[in-house]
Amino acid sequence: MVCVDGARVAVEFGRMFDLKSVVNSYIPSRGYMPVGFGQLGCSGFIISDENGYFVSRKTRAYLQYGDKAFSHVEEILQKNFGIVASPHEVVTEEKKDEDLLSNTWTMPSVGIQSMDEEHARCESALSLLLAKPNLQSLTKAMEALTEHFQHEEELMKQAGFGKPYELFSPYANHVKDHERILDIGYVELGKKSETTDSGLREKEPFRSFLQMTCSDVSDEGAV
Repeated sequence: MVCVDGARVAVEFGRMFDLKSVVNSYIPSRGYMPVGFGQLGCSGFIISDENGYFVSRKTRAYLQYGDKAFSHVEEILQKNFGIVASPHEVVTEEKKDEDLLSNTWTMPSVGIQSMDEEHARCESALSLLLAKPNLQSLTKAMEALTEHFQHEEELMKQAGFGKPYELFSPYANHVKDHERILDIGYVELGKKSETTDSGLREKEPFRSFLQMTCSDVSDEGAV
């Protein structure tokens, strides 16, 4: 595992996840940053063999492919190393308690009142979109998300979270995740605006959109 946020974060992750069977390393400076590779989990994984040779520069991004992104990683591991995912590692439809869109799931607190309040407004707008997928509910959801993402990025910059002024950083990656989510939503909004039917007949694309959005919020951690 290669950390892009320095030795301190690498050590913290090693302790947090008890990485005993993993080579835990970090990139010491900008000059060592790789070009043309993936970065963080939501944007794809970099996979190498035991000798350090890369078998994948960047796997599929979760925010673009959803759970299929993890299937892609499993396919690479099985093909190159003979590693087969055990049953408990595979996300299935039966695991309703892990569904971010289930009635029992709630957005976690991030410890900042203004962010928690915005998350609550986003959650309300997204719940309405899931229950009544139409042009009006999608518009309200996109307005709430756009306002929230802009405010969150401002706070991250003010706090210096994730090295915001570096191109290859946790902050830059998080902003890209926001852009992907908004791109998906506004593309769908444009499609529906061009039709006379205010109802969105297919719910599945919006379930995927909502899954990505809720995942982004639950993974924010510090903000």
